Amino acid sequence: MTPTHFGIALAIAATIIEGFAQVFLKKASLASTGKGSWRLLGFACFGGEALVYSWSLRYLAVSVAFPLGSLSFVAVTFLSQSILRERVDRMRWIGIVCILVGASLVAGRA
Repeated sequence: MTPTHFGIALAIAATIIEGFAQVFLKKASLASTGKGSWRLLGFACFGGEALVYSWSLRYLAVSVAFPLGSLSFVAVTFLSQSILRERVDRMRWIGIVCILVGASLVAGRA
């Protein structure tokens, strides 16, 4: 694995962690009890995401890493659908495909 590929993997991992952070904060807003635990988990994930993303910057140009951050929209969509049972309409799926295409173009030229 090249350093660039490692940086891309780290950037993608950061977006997945951020997706979980968003879902945990949503669970905190919906919970009748235990809000603090969900909130703490969400904030911890945001902290972890910042560390992993910063680590990815050692291997990637910001002009590559930052657009890959758009994959967090993809992660949040999948996680909110599977964990929170939110409905995702067709137009959002089209948007997700566009994000995936764009991120692939950026990563492919890194």
